[in-house]
Amino acid sequence: MFSLKVLTAVAAAFAAVSALPTEIETPVGSGCVITNIDQVSSVTSSCTNIVVSSLTVPAGKTLKLQLKTGTTLTFKGKTVFEATQWQGDLMEISGDKITVTGESGHVLDGQGAKYWDGKGDKGVKKPKFIRIKATGGSVFKGLHVLNCPKQCVSLNSCDHVTLDNWTVDVSAGDKNNLGHNTDGFDISSSTNLIISNSVVKNQDDCVAINKAQHVTISNLKCSGGHGLSLSVGMSKTSVSDNTVTDVAFKDCTVTNSDNGIHIKTHSDGGAGVIKNVSYKNIHLSGIRKYGVNIEQDYENGKPTGTPKNNIPITGLTISGVTGTMTGSNSKAVYILCASGGCSGWTWGVSITGSHKDNYCKNQPSNVKC
Repeated sequence: MFSLKVLTAVAAAFAAVSALPTEIETPVGSGCVITNIDQVSSVTSSCTNIVVSSLTVPAGKTLKLQLKTGTTLTFKGKTVFEATQWQGDLMEISGDKITVTGESGHVLDGQGAKYWDGKGDKGVKKPKFIRIKATGGSVFKGLHVLNCPKQCVSLNSCDHVTLDNWTVDVSAGDKNNLGHNTDGFDISSSTNLIISNSVVKNQDDCVAINKAQHVTISNLKCSGGHGLSLSVGMSKTSVSDNTVTDVAFKDCTVTNSDNGIHIKTHSDGGAGVIKNVSYKNIHLSGIRKYGVNIEQDYENGKPTGTPKNNIPITGLTISGVTGTMTGSNSKAVYILCASGGCSGWTWGVSITGSHKDNYCKNQPSNVKC
């Protein structure tokens, strides 16, 4: 016979167990760790705390991480993308209110050296590396991106997203001048975006903005590429697709690069606008071609020397821009505006060491060339 005291204790224990929640999230380490591409669909559809651990992604496959609202995703160890000639994205991350981080020592390796041929987009087929489509205050922090085959990080249709403390390292592509079109961050169709405290080492634009509103880029360290860029006007169908407004670059450095600041509009596209863009406290060093290059004459991806006013540049602020040039053909400032195409600028540029005189045409009257 059990004593009354024992029976009472058993009953209390049973009641406590019965009171536990019936739905308990599966902890990381028990079904929410991705170590094989075949696990991706089931894990992302059932877990909100996910680890991608030492994953090898088969050639020709996209690591598509479509995350549930509020998910935390952590990369651990080396994520390697096997190589083949194709034009997909190696990885796509999407979701609302998500947090994506990397453990210390992790790396996302695109194995770019297996693609690089010195021709970039025009050579053998190469995939873009990472595409992000996120919303709702999503945060991507502390990621280490290595050796992109071509464009590294594409931000599309993002709203209220922060990227902080990234390292994008394609410096191995400098060898024999093989790496090309390795843009660091490409931004299109996005709003309320922050990129901060990050490093980009590459052979093309450190940042390139095509279509965006309310973007802040701060404390970015760029080297080896084409600088802090806007490239606007490639769409022939919609003014909104050719619009960049309320964008701020501040407290950034650009070193050992072709350009420091580059703004180009495409005269063979449709109408559009660049408005209220600022570059403040930007330090340049070892710039080979142009310190500040603003031109309204791109067609078929190249400058023509004949500017057009389909995309006016208004409310531009370039102030506290300092630094040095190098190279026998370097110019501190090159401005080629169409008649009436540029107005309402604020200007404060002090760049030394250029080997050729500045060139300016149709710039606002307060811009001293």
